[in-house]
Parts: sequence; structure tokens; C-alpha cells
Amino acid sequence: MSEGSSGTGLALGRTRSENRPRWVLDTNVVLDWLIFDDAAMRAPGASLQDGLARWIATAAMREEALEVAARAVFSKRGPANALCDRVAQGYARYAQHIASTAPSSLICADPDDQMFIDLALQQEAQWLLTRDKALLALASPALARGLRIARPQDIDIAAWLAA
Repeated sequence: MSEGSSGTGLALGRTRSENRPRWVLDTNVVLDWLIFDDAAMRAPGASLQDGLARWIATAAMREEALEVAARAVFSKRGPANALCDRVAQGYARYAQHIASTAPSSLICADPDDQMFIDLALQQEAQWLLTRDKALLALASPALARGLRIARPQDIDIAAWLAA
């Protein structure tokens, strides 16, 4: 199956041995999808909802997303408990929970983001979706380990589905 891109975005690529690629989503991407209905997360979110990809996450990732969703800055989107319910339901429905992760040899400049790269490498995820500069800076060394790190708007869902 094609690993290449058709168009301007990056193709998501599937392998024959795993017809549902594993994705790691950082906290802001999760919130973009589950709370903000961000246009860049519509296609990746639909792929997860349709079972075409598998979102993997840890309890620490879920807790961080819930803590961020409860912040007062998001009150324009609704009451904190309603936002947290949306996030919790998204994790419960779509995420495959991984009990723990081992530290990886790839070190993120932001210690708070280390858990995302650790999980992605330990579980041999195909994609880590993020807009975080510290994680995006690891794209080249991560690719050498088989992990693609990209912003949601830079992946080409249509090319992946056509592959």
C-alpha cells in the first residue's frame, strides 16, 4: 500500500499487517476534535469514529485533557462539566487505553509532552497528531523509528483511504 502522498498533505499510510493504524493525539488535538470541531480534525476524527484508525492513549493523557477542558478559558464553549463529559465520552468511546509506557530514547524539549512520544514509540504508532512545536521538532528522528509526527491539517486522509 502506498506510503506516498497525493496532493499537498501527507498520506497516512496503512500496512497489511495492521489494517487499523495506531494514532496518538496530543491534548490540544483531542480538544480540537472533541470540543472545538476544528476543521483540520474533521477527517481524522471521522476516521477514528469509523474505525479506520485506532487512537491509543494512557490514563495520564485522559486526565490531562480533562484538566485542560475544565479551565475557565473554555467557558464560552459551555460549562466545564459538560466539556469534560464530552472529552471523557470521546476517550471512553474511541481510545484504546494503554496501561503504562516506558521512557523512550527520544527526548522532547517539553517534559509535559514526553508521554505522547513515549507512547507512540512504545506502541509503534504510525502517527502522532499534534500542533505542539516541541513534538513537531521530533518529526525527523521519529520518522527514522517509523513514527510520523504531523499537524492534523498536513495529513491527507483521502490519499490514505484510497490506498
